Amino acid sequence: MHLAKQYSLTRSQSFVSAQRDQTKPSEFPRKIWQTSKTSAAGLEDHDRKAIQSWMKLNHKHRYEIITQHSGESFVRDRFSDRHDILEVFTDLQDPILRADFIRYLVLLGDGGVYSDMDTVALMPIEDWIPPIYRSQTNMVIGIEYDKLNGARWLDWTLDLQFCTWTLLTKPGHPLMEMAVDRVMARLRRLALKQGTTISGIKASFKEVLDTTGPAMFTEVIIDGLSRSTGANFSHLNLTGLRNARLVSDVLILPINAFGSGQSHSNSGSPDEENALVQHTFAGSWKSNHDFNGDQQSIIELADKKTEEEMKREALKTQVEEEQKKQATEKQDAEGKGVDASSIA
Repeated sequence: MHLAKQYSLTRSQSFVSAQRDQTKPSEFPRKIWQTSKTSAAGLEDHDRKAIQSWMKLNHKHRYEIITQHSGESFVRDRFSDRHDILEVFTDLQDPILRADFIRYLVLLGDGGVYSDMDTVALMPIEDWIPPIYRSQTNMVIGIEYDKLNGARWLDWTLDLQFCTWTLLTKPGHPLMEMAVDRVMARLRRLALKQGTTISGIKASFKEVLDTTGPAMFTEVIIDGLSRSTGANFSHLNLTGLRNARLVSDVLILPINAFGSGQSHSNSGSPDEENALVQHTFAGSWKSNHDFNGDQQSIIELADKKTEEEMKREALKTQVEEEQKKQATEKQDAEGKGVDASSIA
């Protein structure tokens, strides 16, 4: 049976009851997953060095590379009772959408750590969770981007985004199942929008982010935590995060944990003690997924102001113009010897 149902999660249960009733494994599986176009024998030297960083710091962990072919074997084995998952995954041909999808599936099925091939481990996985949170944590995620008080960068469509290049979770986590279900729904929607089948999808940069990537995953986390906490949870609860925060059973790490060395979001140096993983951004997927088609919409989104902001700015401009007009009339009146108090 799929996942041995370690979380006792049935598809008819609500997210909240699933989290309350789940029987959690006592420890995170000691397993490291990475994806690659080729098997280990075909890897380049920089990839081998990155892999060694994971293996050197985590001697007790098993390590596995998932390729396009082994990924399909994994899905057929672990999700034999989820024909919807098997059908969508086998139909999906875009290698980046497929690589995104398989990371959620291996973590849902077996749990452990997933990390992109272009990441370097800086600290042992066993040290990622502060002792005070270890007994309560079933998923660990990190912030990739935080707009803070500045303007939103063009690469992002959200004000705060979680990274998906590194994830740690126990098997069968309800949030991971939500991510899998949402990926399938958005793939079907994208295929319908393009007038094609899932196998024929040609995704742009933004469509990757929104369909299988970190924008989709961030929305899942925000929605899921809102349900589990019973509060209107949003990015505002996390912006400017400097220390690890446990929300429900999800440990959220500040940006420097998985996102050190970036030129935004107050990201710090990989040399700092709170840096756990360094992402080298060596992936080439963006060049294969057109950004130009999305650029105008992203710019518009980045520059967009709420209706209230526009009203306030319009009123402010109107007041300033009226004040300038009155000042000019006052100066003209004084120059002509007219009683300025009569002008208002």
